[in-house]
Amino acid sequence: MLKHIIMNPFKIFFIAIISLTLVQCESDDDDITIIEPLSDFQFLIEGAVVTFNGTVSEGTSSYTWDFGDGNTSTEEDPIHAYDIGEFDVSFTATSEKGTFTETKTVTILPSFEILLTGGPAKPEGKSWKLKAAYTAGIEGAGYTVNNDLRIDIGSFDNLLSAVGLGASYEDTFTFVHDGQYKVDNKDGNSLMGLVYAFIERAADIREVSADQVNIPLANVAYTPTDGNWSVNEEDFTVTSFNINTGAPEQPTFTGQTQLLTSEYFGIKEANGFVIIKDITENTMNVAMSLGVVEHPDLYTFPAIMFHLSFEVN
Repeated sequence: MLKHIIMNPFKIFFIAIISLTLVQCESDDDDITIIEPLSDFQFLIEGAVVTFNGTVSEGTSSYTWDFGDGNTSTEEDPIHAYDIGEFDVSFTATSEKGTFTETKTVTILPSFEILLTGGPAKPEGKSWKLKAAYTAGIEGAGYTVNNDLRIDIGSFDNLLSAVGLGASYEDTFTFVHDGQYKVDNKDGNSLMGLVYAFIERAADIREVSADQVNIPLANVAYTPTDGNWSVNEEDFTVTSFNINTGAPEQPTFTGQTQLLTSEYFGIKEANGFVIIKDITENTMNVAMSLGVVEHPDLYTFPAIMFHLSFEVN
């Protein structure tokens, strides 16, 4: 309501100017052809949602909006949700004397929330899945848990398929702009850390990595629950286990974007965390922690970092 209070005085001013101009034209020169109606509009962008305020001259019988993305409206002051990009918006007013169209460009910039979820224009959300293709310097594993997110060993194409866990490439992870989150494991199995699976879910293990040393993962029968997601951009500290020194430590992560989900993302772990390294419209690169110490008191401590990529489903 506040948006309309702010912008509507412009409508009154604009209509007054139009009326004054028309009267002046009629009095100065009766031969001047007056083109009616006239139209104009203003807009306010908030993320991916745009509030439009239309203004038309007296005598207008109808008006229509073309939002430039295939959608239209006949409301005077519509609200519309967009994807990322530039859109030429047209506001057309019609009367018995003809039509008049005003066109302006609306630009929606790629915020993190829009890139992750698709924004309000996608009420069903945006689904991601693990990317099978390897990108050098992006995917791999780091044998320390600290803020530098170092990759010590690279990955390769179809890594999960090579160790017998390729079905996990079909699982999807859906983020909705209102905070909802959903995991769909297509075959009823979820990708989990191997040590976590052996200690907490041994009876449900269906497939184990063929390379348990370098790829300590397993597919485990599991039914995900719908949940929610959020982001933490504050510094945070975790209790991890340094496999080089053989002792726990408490690294602090600064300047990172931590993705928080009530259900697992990518790999289910006892006490894992996920950092989004970068994200575009189609690709998301993350680093996620994994516990690998086979001890009932230490297996929940993150010990290594897996660097994975996701792509839009």
